[in-house]
Amino acid sequence: MRGVTALVYENGRRLALGASVTSAHWIGGEALFALGDGAVLVAGREGETRRIEAHDGAILDATIHPDSARLVTAGDDGKLAIVDTAGGIEVLADFRNKWIDHVVANAATKVIVAGVGKQAIVFRDGQESHRFDYASTVGGLALDAKGRRLAATHYGGVTMRLVLAADDKGSALNWAGSHLAVTLAPDADYVITAMQENALHGWRLPDKTDLRMDGYPSKTRSFSWDKRGRWLATSGANAAIVWPFQGKLGPQGKAPLQPGERDVLVSAVAFHPSEETLAIGYADGAAVLARFADNSYVELEEAGEGAVTALAWSADGKQIALGDEAGRGAIIAV
Repeated sequence: MRGVTALVYENGRRLALGASVTSAHWIGGEALFALGDGAVLVAGREGETRRIEAHDGAILDATIHPDSARLVTAGDDGKLAIVDTAGGIEVLADFRNKWIDHVVANAATKVIVAGVGKQAIVFRDGQESHRFDYASTVGGLALDAKGRRLAATHYGGVTMRLVLAADDKGSALNWAGSHLAVTLAPDADYVITAMQENALHGWRLPDKTDLRMDGYPSKTRSFSWDKRGRWLATSGANAAIVWPFQGKLGPQGKAPLQPGERDVLVSAVAFHPSEETLAIGYADGAAVLARFADNSYVELEEAGEGAVTALAWSADGKQIALGDEAGRGAIIAV
């Protein structure tokens, strides 16, 4: 991959975002970057940018609103905001001095769920519906593709709940230790968590069979499933660690693929929306595309001054947005 001109020079544009990037998203052909200084930067179709001051402090997490036309942002100012691309801001909730560490949403059930301290707070139709309590701080949240089941990590494992059932006491998946992040397979057959130690733990549902995936030199902070749920790509090593989930046993007894190996850690991963092509971002700011079919690579971006923290494909898979912790962004046509 070295010595090859990065695709950003030939078919993309860079953006000076002015702050570290929390996440990147696409709405109606425009790329949105949630930033560590509380702003959302919108990169328009015609090359213009619009900066929307959404929070008095960092945006800790963001997700697409169930209406698919706005962005939901969670701030360390305690506000859960809804931001439209024209600059409109609606405060859905204000938890004052409490940080909102996580937010997830789903278009099918029209729910938004925010993680605040030891609670997961469910919103529907623009207002709070109910709250789920946990014994310790929520480490991560995930909804299944249908928006019905909510996974919340905490110390000692994961609790699964039916998100619309306010009285659901939950189904516990126990494993000692701190679980810092969580992802659900597209078919909801597997739930996988990132541990405080450099390992993943998982469960095959509904039989709750334990899965252990270790050997990482660093913590996993980025997950991405391919469209069919056959592969789970993860960060935290000197290559993207891609676990196979074909068959009844999932990754048990199988070696992962390791595309994009370099001498720096992978910091972000994102599967193409329809193909077995993986975008891989690194701790030095570089990014590549890896195509599984022929084991080929395309360099997207060269090294910069900060780790890649966000990768997001447009819905049609023709563009990818990239952001890093040093405030460099890019939109690249692929």
